[in-house]
Amino acid sequence: MIWLLLCAVVALAVAVALIARRRWIAPWRQVEELVVEIGRGERPSTFLIDGGVQAQRIGLRLEKVSADLQQLNKQIAKRESGMQTIFSAMHDALLVVDSNRHVILANDMFRKLFGLPEISEGTTLLEIVRDATLDRVIEDAFARGGPVRSELALDGSQVELDAVAMRNNAGEITGAMVLFHDITELKKIDQVRRDFVANVSHELRTPLSILRGYIETLRDSPETSREELSRILSVMERHSKRLDLLAEDLLTLAQLESANPNLQLDDVALSSFFGELIRDWEKKFANKQLNVTVDVAPDLPTIRADRGRLQEALYNLLDNAVKYSRERGEITLMARRSEQQIVLSVSDNGIGISKDALPRIFERFYRVDKARSHDSVRGTGLGLAIVKHIAQLHGGHVEAESDIGSGTTIRVVLPAGGPHQNR
Repeated sequence: MIWLLLCAVVALAVAVALIARRRWIAPWRQVEELVVEIGRGERPSTFLIDGGVQAQRIGLRLEKVSADLQQLNKQIAKRESGMQTIFSAMHDALLVVDSNRHVILANDMFRKLFGLPEISEGTTLLEIVRDATLDRVIEDAFARGGPVRSELALDGSQVELDAVAMRNNAGEITGAMVLFHDITELKKIDQVRRDFVANVSHELRTPLSILRGYIETLRDSPETSREELSRILSVMERHSKRLDLLAEDLLTLAQLESANPNLQLDDVALSSFFGELIRDWEKKFANKQLNVTVDVAPDLPTIRADRGRLQEALYNLLDNAVKYSRERGEITLMARRSEQQIVLSVSDNGIGISKDALPRIFERFYRVDKARSHDSVRGTGLGLAIVKHIAQLHGGHVEAESDIGSGTTIRVVLPAGGPHQNR
């Protein structure tokens, strides 16, 4: 009897153990497996959990958690992709470091700026860039808490640094963001502007000083002889004409550099166009007994250009050719087609330009008078700059070839189809 009772107790215990295993132990193992899979970013094949109602409810909750987590991961990936696209498209370099100067983010432009390979997140800034200016800017951003600006010279470029400290919700500084902006061209433009103002001031000072001096002379000496008065008025007239030429060239440059130069395009036949130029300059050619040759290719088509501007460019080139040619020298006007370009050139066999000065002759106010004749009449120094701008407005460019004692050739290279087809 006792034996039977003992067997019944054991059987009951086994049954209870089996039921407990099925309802409590097995479900928790399944829950653990589901949690592990969700934690790895995987989606379980099923969320059905063996056991009672409570276990099934846990399965449903885990299914919702998994779906929400996957949706959140997609949103994070989308935002990261968008941010990476923005950072990659930025023309400025960007660096983000934490408070310990570990790199959090560095875009492609930053790597290119400093010539760096791929940068791992968490790398210390000191390991990849050793620059005192950058270190100081970040240190100042941490110390001040506000924006800091500085400049950095890097491989011949000028870079502007803008750094700002980053804070958390508690107001604690957690890092710094530095933006690198290449201002090399801005610096060059600013220098050109400064040089232009200085050159204009210099060009105006001499004739104005002479005019003022002679005016004072005439005012203080009313009994000036007729011969002296004639000489004074002749000098004043010459310098007033120089001021007028300077003002005219400055106005021309301003119009050419404006947002709307207003080109009046027309079909220009170069053969007749060159003929008109020669007739206009016959007297000046004759004054120095210059031999002028016009060479226009017979199969040359008409070009699409602003006749007035093109005439202005050639006038400036002829003026230089006449001015720097010797007595009985030679000048050649030539027009040729080179592939899809029309090349107009003015050549002389005059005193020429040195190789060192040649690259700068199209700069405003640049002169090479020291390499030329001291007896030559000084121009405004803007003629070749005007030629360059006229060529560029037509979608072309200018070229120069010269050497001391061998003469000079200036070419205006224009697109055969006209400026609109070249843009």
